[in-house]
Amino acid sequence: MRNFVRVLRMSWAYRTRLIISVIAAACVAVFWSLNISAAYPVLVVLSKNQSLQQWVDQQIDEYERRAADKVKLKRADELRGERQRLDENPTAPDRENTERRIARELAALEKELGGYNNKAWLYRWLKTSVIQYLPDDPFRTFAWIIAALVVGIAVKGVFEFVQESLIGAVVQRTLFDFRNQFFRRGLHQDLKQLGEAGTTELMSRATNDVEQIGTGLKMLYGRVMLEPLKMATSLIAACVISWQLTVMFLAVVLVAVVALNKVSRSMKKAAKKVLERMSELYRVLREAYDGLRVVKAFTGESRERRRFRAANEDYYKKTVRVINIDAAVGPLLETLGVLSVGLALLAGAYLVLSKSTHLFGIRMVDDPIGPEALLTLYMFLATIADPVRKLSSVYTKMQSGMVAADRVFALYDRVPAVGANADGPVVPRHAKGISFRNVCFSYTPGSPILNDVNLEVAAGETVALVGPNGCGKSTLLGLLPRFYDPDHGDILIDGVSLRAANLRSVRKQLGIVTQDTVLFDDTVLANIAYGRHGATDAEVEAAAKAAHAHEFIVTLPQGYQTRTGDMAASRLSGGQKQRIALARAILRDPRILILDEFTSQIDGESEQKIQEALRTFVKGRTTFVITHRLSTLELADRIVVMDGGRIVATGKHADLIVNSPTYRRLYDTQAFGDLAGKPAA
Repeated sequence: MRNFVRVLRMSWAYRTRLIISVIAAACVAVFWSLNISAAYPVLVVLSKNQSLQQWVDQQIDEYERRAADKVKLKRADELRGERQRLDENPTAPDRENTERRIARELAALEKELGGYNNKAWLYRWLKTSVIQYLPDDPFRTFAWIIAALVVGIAVKGVFEFVQESLIGAVVQRTLFDFRNQFFRRGLHQDLKQLGEAGTTELMSRATNDVEQIGTGLKMLYGRVMLEPLKMATSLIAACVISWQLTVMFLAVVLVAVVALNKVSRSMKKAAKKVLERMSELYRVLREAYDGLRVVKAFTGESRERRRFRAANEDYYKKTVRVINIDAAVGPLLETLGVLSVGLALLAGAYLVLSKSTHLFGIRMVDDPIGPEALLTLYMFLATIADPVRKLSSVYTKMQSGMVAADRVFALYDRVPAVGANADGPVVPRHAKGISFRNVCFSYTPGSPILNDVNLEVAAGETVALVGPNGCGKSTLLGLLPRFYDPDHGDILIDGVSLRAANLRSVRKQLGIVTQDTVLFDDTVLANIAYGRHGATDAEVEAAAKAAHAHEFIVTLPQGYQTRTGDMAASRLSGGQKQRIALARAILRDPRILILDEFTSQIDGESEQKIQEALRTFVKGRTTFVITHRLSTLELADRIVVMDGGRIVATGKHADLIVNSPTYRRLYDTQAFGDLAGKPAA
């Protein structure tokens, strides 16, 4: 509930619309009861074949006659006289009991006679304010009432439209703001946290779960605002006819509320499981479609079908449980509602048929009621039951919204381990060197990836990192842009610790090209310019030429304006994508360049051209290269050999081949595809 309230606070920014919607809902409720109250004059006209003028005159005469009842007036005078005599005789026997009896009887008489006078006044006001403007003919009166009812329903519809429209706008605007904030929080999470949550889980919570929150908000601001107001106006009107019968009805309604509370607990648990299964369904879909090439190559279609069917069946079962709970609530509450209305109707029917005012010795009405009043009371009670029934489905949907809010905020509230340090020292333009000091790191506790790594790199130096798979090369360079922070040790750029430095000032000096190329669903031009906002077309083209990407880009259907995302990316080979990514890094003009297997999918001829371009480009830049190709190692001023998360040797190729067993083993097993001038086996 607490997290759902947090979303409500976000919607408070649009309180003007909310306030207007509440006013509109109040108007809907008022017209709702007024429209129902039209049943009473209709029943009067149809049952008595009288015009309303005749009927109201009859009611005025009746209540004036009752108020002028001589017997009751005489009895009241007698009681007043008896009280006066009692006051004059302080020593009268049993004085206190007599005084209480006189006061009780006189109060009852005065209340009864005063009630008659009040009702006579009310009918006189009704006659002069409303009824005198209606026709004398009963049929024409009936036609006027029907016309007024149609107008009332139309006006109510206008207010309903206003309320629904405003609520819809507030809910969607709140979700718009919330999605933006959730996405912003997600972008600021560090990669370790994002890896733990998983992309599919983030997508599920940002889409499906947020929509569930929106449904809960709409129910709260819509029906939860409107239905209780409709209940209140109907309740007031029912109490005017007989508050005792209305209380009898409400006693059964309380039973429905208790039942609803019990059902809601089961609903909350079931809704949580449905959302969890939806996330699992997203995960299976993403894995299957992203890995479709592997699925087809290894004939895994049947396995993926079974996996998806299992996840889909699990989701189906949990969803059906929610549907069954939701479906059971309506009939249950409807039965209780009919029971409560039926009891009130039975009690009222007894009072009408027996012309009595008491039931089981309890006064139920001040005066005997007629069938018209009883049927109108029944209609009001029925209209109280209808909002209760509607609120039952609202409550279950709000439970789903609350569960979704808990799931979304579980990710929303995570504090990134890698802080931006907006107030930290700004790292100036890199010109001194980079130091890795006693760096240790592990993705999961107890499974170290890096152990006590020490490395000094001079500004402008090109360092190549080599070693067997899993030795920690990519992880070490991932610490430089602070994708992660070391568990122990420190990394310094020009003497400034990365932990304390302004993170944005560090990353602005970095250019990164990885083996897994990422292209956004945008044009080739925009993908290259992603590295530097405001770059001109000429600068983009120059970077593409330096990366040897210009030649194939101009052959694309729209050249630099060709889109590269989704299906459009299938027309690009892996090597072409890597060259676009390299052009992006070149355009950024970084002081520190990280190349992680950046030529893994590029053919030999293109690689040779890129090497020539890089020899010029890396001059004056601190460059880190991870590679398995000797031609790339030739760019390096120094080679760093890693094994088991440690640096085991550094030096030139000629020295390492003699002095480093690890490097020599890599050479002998042809881990470098072209070390011996021949393709790898």
